[in-house]
Amino acid sequence: MRGVKAFLVSHTHWDREWYRTFESFRARLVDTIDRVLELLSTDPGFRFLLDGQTIVLEDYLEVRPQRRKALEDAVSAGRIAIGPWYVQPDSLLPSGEAHVRNLLEGRRVGAAFGPVSAVAYTPDSFGHPAQFPQLFAGFGLCAFVYWRGNPSALSGLPPEYRWQAPDGSSLVACHLGAGYANAGNLALDPVGAASTIAQRSQALAERTRQQRILLMNGFDHAAPSERTREIACALADRTGWQVERALVDDFAAGIEPELPVFRGELVGGCAGPLLPGVWSARLPLKLANRACETALERLAEPFAALARLHGLPDERASLRRAWRELLRNQAHDSIGGCSIDRVHEQMRARYDASQELARETTLRALERLSGHGVARSTPSGDAIEVAVWNPSPWPRSGVARFPLDPWPGLQANDSGPFFHRWLLPPREGKGMSADGVPVRVVDGHADGRYLIAPASRALDLELVVGEVPALGFRRVRLEPAAAAPDLVDAGREISCATTRLTAADDGTFELRLGSRVFAGICALEDEGDRGDSYDADPIPDLAATLESVEFERRRHAGGIEELEVVRTFALPARLDASRERRSSERAALRVSIRARVAPGEPGASLSLRIENSAEDHRMRLIFPTGAPCSEFLAATSFDAARRSTAKSDATGWIHPPPATFPQQGFVFANGLALVAPGLPEAEVREDGSIALTCLRAVGWLSRLDLRTRPGPAGPQLPVPGAQLRGAFTAELRLLSFDDPSVVAAAAREAELPLQAVTIAGETRVPEGVSLLALEPRTLVLSALKPADDGDALVLRVSNPGDETARAVVRTGFALESATPLRLS
Repeated sequence: MRGVKAFLVSHTHWDREWYRTFESFRARLVDTIDRVLELLSTDPGFRFLLDGQTIVLEDYLEVRPQRRKALEDAVSAGRIAIGPWYVQPDSLLPSGEAHVRNLLEGRRVGAAFGPVSAVAYTPDSFGHPAQFPQLFAGFGLCAFVYWRGNPSALSGLPPEYRWQAPDGSSLVACHLGAGYANAGNLALDPVGAASTIAQRSQALAERTRQQRILLMNGFDHAAPSERTREIACALADRTGWQVERALVDDFAAGIEPELPVFRGELVGGCAGPLLPGVWSARLPLKLANRACETALERLAEPFAALARLHGLPDERASLRRAWRELLRNQAHDSIGGCSIDRVHEQMRARYDASQELARETTLRALERLSGHGVARSTPSGDAIEVAVWNPSPWPRSGVARFPLDPWPGLQANDSGPFFHRWLLPPREGKGMSADGVPVRVVDGHADGRYLIAPASRALDLELVVGEVPALGFRRVRLEPAAAAPDLVDAGREISCATTRLTAADDGTFELRLGSRVFAGICALEDEGDRGDSYDADPIPDLAATLESVEFERRRHAGGIEELEVVRTFALPARLDASRERRSSERAALRVSIRARVAPGEPGASLSLRIENSAEDHRMRLIFPTGAPCSEFLAATSFDAARRSTAKSDATGWIHPPPATFPQQGFVFANGLALVAPGLPEAEVREDGSIALTCLRAVGWLSRLDLRTRPGPAGPQLPVPGAQLRGAFTAELRLLSFDDPSVVAAAAREAELPLQAVTIAGETRVPEGVSLLALEPRTLVLSALKPADDGDALVLRVSNPGDETARAVVRTGFALESATPLRLS
């Protein structure tokens, strides 16, 4: 096809960590960028795409600080393209706010070197959410270049089309066809290389309506070719095309604006392998990721912003550091769980750093708003004044957990001892009330706690609290009272207000939420999995045998009731040598569910603990909704995606679609909302049941023999850590709604506990004041944070519903002005 203009883009796709650790790959990154700079000095026409992420600049300069000027000159001259991402993310697992922070950090880092690319180059992520066009438009990006995710609806469109978000925002999307190496991995001979490129790109040239195609000269961790000038000339001679050595921005700049339109998610395998097993590989990583996102987005940032507004210290540097640690874990092969064990072990330190920074920033902001100075007062007297803070943008009641900690260690308060007498055993006979309501005494997490004696334990108080104003606090007075220990028995029913939960002999639950009744809740389904970290490959034998069930009920005078059900299953220990069947040897799977209801808390919460000793299997909990279902909602980035239970027509697909789908916080079907933060893989069946993946244990990074995927997705390396032997926990909530439009906001707020700190002297804000309230409850408070520059606050509200809504924001502080902003 003559008349085609081909853009030959030299690049490397740089996974910071994958089948090697970060430091191992960084050594090769240094060599690669060294060579790029060398080629820039010897070949005037050479240009290079540095994989759309700016973190590699930091990684390189930590080892080659003397080359900063050379990089700045190359970026400023338009010869190296950088950004707009900070890291190349997975698109479906991080939150929408995390993507915003990724692009903000990418721009911040990149701007110090020169212009940042206006193309959202995302070549290898495993599918993309429908809201990406609105996100990218908010940063002024002009195009999206990608490979994975095309559904059947795009098979009849050219590789360049207009991708439209639910709000109507749109941008040019450019599909890479056969991938980001259609002009990579070439023969040394330029003529032979040109012949290979011409063959590979023929289909792309025939499909384009723009008479322009992208030729990507590079691959994973590939050093740049020094023969691109000769290859470009040979390709032009062979094809008659105009061939230009260029960057993706050059390609995007010439695309005509009138294009066919597509609206929806990119979660198909029509044109390339999607690799949906990353949604469920190494689930403890996903749980840690969600915990960090929530701690930053909805606790640390809002309270740090409000504290600064009231004259308290600026915590923006701490917040940025916490986000940078988290973003490094959101690279697609990192959060995807599809790397070697050492990589994922190293990720834990980043998650810990991010969460600890977020937790301490939140605590210090709340303490200072509640009257503390730098020297925090340790609760030591019989009567304690507590401020219970509400992180939600509407009034809430419920349970707040308050730690009785000595702090700092061995430093006495002016008024008395440095620890509360309750911290010394025995506890029997000790009691408190909170505004007259009995307080529940429970063991706390020992991490970060100062234990004063070998026999002492971390101690928390659970306070049942009446209405707390939106993003404000309520003063609660704790006073000595008669002891009120839990009443412990083997009962099987708990209830509070209109919620009732009853356990059956097999350990499943019947749940009443108002007028709705759901039976068979938390049935367990376990099947073999011969897959790898990229894809499940089920062996549907459902061979788990229930060995025992234990019940324990705890009821407290304050109204908190808990029912713990512990089930032990025997199941095949692993696959047999053929990898076609599960072995006859048996192993134990212990699943504990502590169901809880409490005054002021909607629905029922479920604390899940899984103790796994088996390999090569997928365990799911089933939540029947009691009626057939054809359509349901699932949380995604800034959206509630409406999905169908009908099977996809996958005729001609390269990668057959799974029945599962990704979700970011909740699934809603037939009036039942399953809130499952950090467990991102689910399935809704035609009978209306929701199947939530709680564990997927596999032992290989990638394999060649899967039935659910053609070919490998990476090197065939054993990854025993992905078998998830051992224990981990997750938190779920079950809610019921008649109106689907309120589910997203209610589900997000259900992840946020009330916060409690002691009061010391005069508080910075009056009790009972809503510092910020949002209406209507169909809207989600997405961000409340300090502006990156200046003294302003940034407030972001999302509308995941289908109907336009008018947001009403009321503040408990004076506003000078309110200015609409882009995301950038």
